[in-house]
Amino acid sequence: MANGGVASELDVTIFLASSGVDWVRKGAAKAARLNPLDPPAQEMIQNLIDEGVNIYVCPPCAGVRGYEESDFIDGVTLAGSAAVHNLINQGAATLSF
Repeated sequence: MANGGVASELDVTIFLASSGVDWVRKGAAKAARLNPLDPPAQEMIQNLIDEGVNIYVCPPCAGVRGYEESDFIDGVTLAGSAAVHNLINQGAATLSF
């Protein structure tokens, strides 16, 4: 969805919570492939970073797993829900699943 949004020239921001934070740990997405017709997860995530998408990770979700910001790939930031709420206050549409 995020890569499709970027391809459609939308301003995309991702906020990962719960087990979603596992996807952006260093090395975690290297071998993962979600759909045989899609590129590897690592490639899709890197494309988002290369396109300037902000990828935020929920600090409590990271903390409960023992992760620190240094555990995540470059381009991923620990940021609380206020970062997303700020975008919503500015009129951003949201999609959650």
